[in-house]
Amino acid sequence: MRTSSKAFRHLWIFLALLTGAVEGFSLTSCSMAPATEKIAEPPRRQVQRQAMRAANWRFVYCLEAGQESEKLVALLQEIAREQPFDKRIEVLDCASVPEDSLGTGPISVFGNRIPNIRNVSFPVQRGDRGWTFNDSVTMAPRDWLLIPAYRNPWSLPGRNPTTATFFLSGDVDEMVRDLREEFVGEWNRMFWPNWAYELHRANGDQYYGSYADTSWSFSAKDEVRLLAADEPVYEGEEIKVFAYDGPAVMEELEEITSGLKKTRTLAAQFLPAALKKNIEVRVYPSLERIGLRRGRMDPIQFDEEKRVLHLVPSFLRPGELLLSAESWRAWMNEDISVDQEYLAYLLQEYFSGQLPGMERRSREALALASTGFYQEQGQNDSPLIRELQLRILARERISRYDLRAGSVTEAVKSGRKEGAQWLKSVVAGGVELDMTMPQRRPNVSVPTYQKHMPREALRGMTFAHEGYRVHNGYGGDKIKASMDSLDELAVNALAVVPYTFMRNPSQPVRLPIVQEAGSENDAATACSIREAKEKGWFVLLKPQIWLGGGHWPGDVGFETDEDWRAFFQHYENWIMHYALLAEREQADALCLGTELVKTTLQRPEDWKAIIEKVRRVYGGKLTYAANWGEEFEGFTFWKELDAIGLNSYYPLAETDEVTDEALLAGARRWMTMAEKVSKRDGRPLWLTEVGFRSVSQPWKNPHAEAGDRSANEEDQARCFRALTTAAAETESLRGMFVWKWPSYLGHRRRGRTTDRGFTPGGKPAATVLGDFYENWE
Repeated sequence: MRTSSKAFRHLWIFLALLTGAVEGFSLTSCSMAPATEKIAEPPRRQVQRQAMRAANWRFVYCLEAGQESEKLVALLQEIAREQPFDKRIEVLDCASVPEDSLGTGPISVFGNRIPNIRNVSFPVQRGDRGWTFNDSVTMAPRDWLLIPAYRNPWSLPGRNPTTATFFLSGDVDEMVRDLREEFVGEWNRMFWPNWAYELHRANGDQYYGSYADTSWSFSAKDEVRLLAADEPVYEGEEIKVFAYDGPAVMEELEEITSGLKKTRTLAAQFLPAALKKNIEVRVYPSLERIGLRRGRMDPIQFDEEKRVLHLVPSFLRPGELLLSAESWRAWMNEDISVDQEYLAYLLQEYFSGQLPGMERRSREALALASTGFYQEQGQNDSPLIRELQLRILARERISRYDLRAGSVTEAVKSGRKEGAQWLKSVVAGGVELDMTMPQRRPNVSVPTYQKHMPREALRGMTFAHEGYRVHNGYGGDKIKASMDSLDELAVNALAVVPYTFMRNPSQPVRLPIVQEAGSENDAATACSIREAKEKGWFVLLKPQIWLGGGHWPGDVGFETDEDWRAFFQHYENWIMHYALLAEREQADALCLGTELVKTTLQRPEDWKAIIEKVRRVYGGKLTYAANWGEEFEGFTFWKELDAIGLNSYYPLAETDEVTDEALLAGARRWMTMAEKVSKRDGRPLWLTEVGFRSVSQPWKNPHAEAGDRSANEEDQARCFRALTTAAAETESLRGMFVWKWPSYLGHRRRGRTTDRGFTPGGKPAATVLGDFYENWE
């Protein structure tokens, strides 16, 4: 599909809002008198984008009369020197800024006071009990509030409105401490907000808010509140557990405490200090909640600095806690010189007979080793590949000393004293570990399971990660309602689509595997896979590359063999990560690539090499999503795959006015061509992507931007009627993944009276599609 817009909404959306930041929260006086005449202004996002494009920002610190904060001024000057987003930043004392100049450009207000606001409403005001926010929350002195890129209240109506960001607190120095702890070295993140507001309370509670619509009003129903824990739900001699954002489930609590006690007992045989350690554990009810609090969504996270282990028990599979390096690291001394993750896997390998699930991890590691996949340490972004590389290394080292005894005592008794002493020396730092990967390839039978091609048609939908605020994306709690709504369309298959990024299609670079909360990180992707599998659906994992600068995957191509080799090395590293994830989550199929036209047409042998390696670690079905036209019609290695994948945006007609019969003829034309390819190569045909916007005349160029075309749901439905009628006539067609369905309901309608997007949800096209799916077998 030759367009960057649909992917752009799926990866690192730059809201282009931010224009300042404010620390402090105790304001002086705010007049709430409404304007006497309503003057039309640009939409909120337009104002925010314009402000973000400004070359100059002003940081204005405002403190109550007689108060000073050297820490605040030092922080602002430090940020200004760093020039986030290459902005020129001027740091000013509120007292030196004329009131009539506050509204002339993007501004950030920091402190415990707000300059006088006239003639407009503002969500912060002073009352008898102190400062209140949004007419509902009374602020405590040490609370701090962030309102990013809000309408500048000093901008006069009708005069080029701009934005103001507010960091407000009654205890400015405490707020500065919090900001430094959260953002030091990453000041850009202060000006890249995911929320309409953030309220951080002194007791540890956190409130996050959204806008209600396209205006500047906040939505009360969409506010997310994270609640801190006061008392531990479990307190033993060595472990103290706190439950955040809800009560703990006793069965889960018993499982994690027994698991941690076991790791402690085992680790103590080589790490005596583990017996003297006490650890704090914080449990969360979901990935969403740990992601909102921690900025990452991994279900097991060890905070080495604070010595706190963070867990999502409900997401852990049996034995997973024992197999995580993080849970073993909790018992290690901070001064251990050995790579702690590697040491954890050495210990796990040593005690493998006592760890349920270790056999499967060993098979995964051996499968990876059988591919010859031995990157240098630190040269791969994949946490899964790093884990298995270290497990391969640990297995080789432990096997060298034949340490599979189960305990030091048994090792000594059975004459393996040398090996046990070696491992003790490793822990003590007396042995310099050789981190060179073994080069021999084990001859193993992999993968661990094999999926059969489904007999029934795959009535699929592409599940789009539309939420970058954690709670509304792949790992959020809202995915269940969104997937449940697909039952009405008789859906039985789902494509889950994590993205990576390339800035320049002509420059081979490492493809990042993003893990930040809010992105399509591994935990969030796995969460959506598991939810779909729970419903009994077929899952297609479909990783894709998003290109910047108006490019699309079909532009990826290189002039020299050296660059081609570099690209495929990076690509192999990236796709192997998702092959391992697909195997671990037992996704039914993996799409190896999407619309990389030049790569498949010019370098088929490189693709065949990737296919051979992936099959060693993944037992599901493999396909590739070829772009309509040149790539699909010139593709040469379908027989190496299990299904023929077509991203079909073939035009159904080229004229503005067209009959339903002509639309059907257009759909039949390309469907017949695709079926010939399917029969020629003996593989089932899957439409790995297909869809139409709800705009006027979507049949002419289905992949294109909406542009200036008006919303037209009936035209979209007409295209779907033609598509589904032709599909019903095509025997070789065994799967269809419609583009697209949002990860949370109401995404496209939010604040809009019309929707010109691809989703059929809530439109006549949904009825057409549902009727077809209901009867397609």
